[in-house]
Parts: sequence; structure tokens; C-alpha cells
Amino acid sequence: MTSAAGSPAGGGEPAAAAGLRASNDSHGSATASAGTAASAGSGSLRRALIVAAGSRLVLFAVAFASAALIGVSNVPWTRRFPAGAEVFHGALAWLFNPWAHWDGSWYIKIAQYGYSNADGTAAFFPLYPLLLRGVGYVFGGNLEVAGIVISLACYAGVVVVLYRLVALDFGRHTAFRATLYLSIFPTAFFFQAVYGESLFLLMALLCIYWCRTDHWRLAGLAALLAALTRSIGVLLIVPMAVMYLQSIDWRWRRLDTRAASLLLAPEGILLWMAYLALAFGNPLLFLSSQGQWHRGLATPNYALWRGLESVVQGLRQLFSGQSARLYWPVDGNGSPFALANVNITAFLITAAACVLLLYGARRLPPAYTAWSLLAIGFPLLFPNTYQPLYSMPRFVLAAFPIFIALALFTDKRPRAHLAVVVVSSLVLVALTVQFAIFAWVA
Repeated sequence: MTSAAGSPAGGGEPAAAAGLRASNDSHGSATASAGTAASAGSGSLRRALIVAAGSRLVLFAVAFASAALIGVSNVPWTRRFPAGAEVFHGALAWLFNPWAHWDGSWYIKIAQYGYSNADGTAAFFPLYPLLLRGVGYVFGGNLEVAGIVISLACYAGVVVVLYRLVALDFGRHTAFRATLYLSIFPTAFFFQAVYGESLFLLMALLCIYWCRTDHWRLAGLAALLAALTRSIGVLLIVPMAVMYLQSIDWRWRRLDTRAASLLLAPEGILLWMAYLALAFGNPLLFLSSQGQWHRGLATPNYALWRGLESVVQGLRQLFSGQSARLYWPVDGNGSPFALANVNITAFLITAAACVLLLYGARRLPPAYTAWSLLAIGFPLLFPNTYQPLYSMPRFVLAAFPIFIALALFTDKRPRAHLAVVVVSSLVLVALTVQFAIFAWVA
């Protein structure tokens, strides 16, 4: 006789087998869910990269049309030196030459001829020119194309790392929006110019991302490379220290060998100082070179107050419609109206960055807020006589947490999101036009 329930003869399934199948079904369901989530995550990242690539193509088209239809400003030849910064002619000139304007010509000059103690080149840190020189060999010595390629490649890395960093704590939706806002920020065109912005931001992001994922040696290396790209890179030691102390619950007795990685950040600038000392006998040459750009040491609140003054006087200049009387000092033979526009733009962008910093202070990890504060505050220590917020619209690009804060703010606020996209895109196009025709932006 056999049992009616449970025997093979009765067609029943043993309890153990049923349990195993249930376990497999559950495991399969979980695996399917994980696969779906991974697929959705890769889809969001793919969209972020598509937006980044699309925005780059649009900016290339805008610059091309601007150079072709408006033409390049008749700026002094010294600002367009060396000739290697504008190597193309005809239609190719309209496509490529605009991206080597202003600091681009300085980087190309350094890559071609090296540094000097008399021309201000020491103000430009060495990593980007070194990459420019190396990659230039691949393109037959064409440093203009090499610089654009480096910047674009680094920006692709920026989008990937920023997306993954934000997704760790805030999810894919916020990660996508943060990368979107970065791609359409009013000065995002610098990410494809012959500038070090993409490279520096990539190193800063990698440093924070590797701290966040407990890869401290890699984080230290990224901080070192950031410090060889821009002086502010040395300050990455602050968010690194905050994240490290959080990892040990702020208990000094738990210090371990990972703490040594923090010291790599200052080593970057020490290497640069050692080179300047050996080559020119002045390890602080990069500081004294700032005088060429009429910069002086001041407190951030002074720079902001002077920035506000420049806006008020700039508006008076614009409304007056004349240039016989100057409401704000102009450098050389510059246009007071152009200077007014630059100062107004710089103040508005800096003010918006400060507002986002404050908004994110209670919503972002402390290390992120610390980095935003440093990235925005450090350049304010060195205001320019004529442009108190000199280059600030470009420098705030390094404060990547403000884009996370903006993404958090517009979450569930579709009208705010639409307004940000429209306004930021329009200003981005307008500033790209200015940059392409060799008008000063940041």
C-alpha cells in the first residue's frame, strides 16, 4: 500500500522537493527584480550620456554658427598667441578654433613651449598641459583638437561618475537630473573647450566617489591629480577627512592606515612647488603670477559685496546708454557695457550657486556641503579689481553638489524643473555665442 498523499505512486510531491522549488522560484523572482533594476539603472545612465552628448553637439553647432555669421572679435594678438591655438581655416576654423579661446591659448602655449617665470604661465597648473602635449602627438601635433578630445573624454567620465555617486544615496531619478543640470549649466560649454574644467571635475568626483565606496588609496591619487590641475584641488583633503572620520564614527582611536591617503592631496601641490623651485627658484611662483590678472587677497564677503556694487553700477551704465562717464572702472580700452554684462552675469550665477549651497546644506552629506563651500568660497579670496567675481561662473562648475541640491529641489516640482531647463539652456546658448566670438565670459 502506498500513501495517497506524498507517495510517488499517488502523484504527490515530496515536501523537501516542494520547498526547494519554492526557494528556487523565490530566488528567480529576486534575480529577475535585480536584473530589472540594473536594466533601469543602465537605462538612466544611458539617457544621461545621450543628453550630455546631445548638448555637446548643440554647442558645437552654436559656436560654428556664431563664428561663421558674427565673426571673431578683433582682440589683441597677445590674447590669441600662439598660432597653434588657431590652426584651422575656413569652415574647420569655425568648427574648432572657438574652443581654443582665452585660457585655451595659454594651455596650448605651455604645451608647446613650457613654463616661464616672466609671462604668468605658472598660474596654470601642469597636469592639463602635460596631457595636452602627450595626446597632441596622437593628432600629429594638433593641440587644438587634442585639447577638445581630452575635455570631451573627461566630461564623459564626469557624467558617469556623477550619476553613480548620486544614485548611491538619492536614486536614479535624482542622479539623472543632476547630470542633466550640469550638462545645461550656463557655462557648461567649458567642458569641451581647451580648458582644464572637465579634467579637474573628473578628478574631484573620483576622489569623492572612491571615498564613498571605501577605496581610499584611489581617492588619494585622484586628489593628488586634482591638485596638479588646479590649486583648489589641495582642499579635497577636507571632504576626504570628513568622510574618513565618519567612517570611524569620529573616534580618533580607530585611526588606521587609510588616513595616510588623505596626505596625497597636498602632495600634488607640493610636487608643483618643487618643480617651480628647481626650475625658477620660486616655489610660490604660481601665486605671484596671479597679479597679472589683477587679483588680490580679500575675504569672500568683500568679493561678494564688490560684486553687488559692480552690478548696481553696471546697471547704471547700461541704462545711461553712454560711455563718456564710467560708473565702474574699466580695464584698458574695454567696453563698459561689456564689462557690465560680465559682472551682472557673474553675480547672478554666483548668487544662484550660493542659494543652492544653502539649500543642500541640510539635505546632502556634510562632506558634499564642505566641498561646495570650498569650491565656491576659495576663488572669492582672490577678487579682480575690475571684475570682483572674476571667472566665478566657471569656477562654480567644480561645486558639483549644487547640481544634486537642484535635482532634489525640483523633484516633484515639474514647473520648477521646466523653468530651470529652459532658462539655463537659453543662457548657455547665449554665453556660448559670446565665447565663440572671443568675447570674455568667465
